Amino acid sequence: MIKKIIKDSRYEVVMIVMAVLYVLLIISEMLALVSSQSLLYHVCDTLLWGIFVFDYSSNLYYAENKGEYVRKNILDLIAILPFVQLAAFFRIGRIARFTKLFGVLKFTRLIAISSKLWDILRKLMNTSGLYKILVLNFAAVMVASGVLTIVEKHTFLNALWWSIVTMTTVGYGDIVPHTTIAKVIAIVLMLIGILTFGMVTAIITRFFVDSERDAKIDELSLKIAEQHLVLQRLEAKIDDLLGDKQG
Repeated sequence: MIKKIIKDSRYEVVMIVMAVLYVLLIISEMLALVSSQSLLYHVCDTLLWGIFVFDYSSNLYYAENKGEYVRKNILDLIAILPFVQLAAFFRIGRIARFTKLFGVLKFTRLIAISSKLWDILRKLMNTSGLYKILVLNFAAVMVASGVLTIVEKHTFLNALWWSIVTMTTVGYGDIVPHTTIAKVIAIVLMLIGILTFGMVTAIITRFFVDSERDAKIDELSLKIAEQHLVLQRLEAKIDDLLGDKQG
């Protein structure tokens, strides 16, 4: 039952959502937006921590090579170390000598949980060369902002704002180019935006479709392997029965 759950195509999506929530919770506490002493924080922290303990333990249990799994998922192991929960339970987080260590461990857990998101982001960036398109957009925006700063005498931040608004074809109209060079740059930015943002949407769609397809293929492969084991057992029983009859 548990193996079917963690191999389900929707399971990874759920874990990504949980990772995002956990990152937001930790950041909120570090920025003092939420009190670490509040009941709501402890409930959410413990619940999310328990979900990641279940995720790591289940995958480790069903891993073919457990040592290799531990080595490849060391950050996931760090993320579920229970020091923060123990410190909260025994209320040692308030003691002066534990304050710095407590903060470091929270930051470490933040990095560890974020690794799940970075893995997905890295896969997304490598899909159909998405990172190349984003680099092109970034370079175009930065060059256009620099030229506009010189030609139109705007501050760099205002020029950056104008470049992004122009490339995305939003066009607020709060900053309007007056020189010929700036207008040419605006045309180039708009063309780049129109051409590349459509590609970005298509690539992201393909990423999720491919992920869903791969998950279904893995699920089918698992079922085929299970059926193969069943057939082997049936063949062994048939051989035993035939042997008994011959004997």
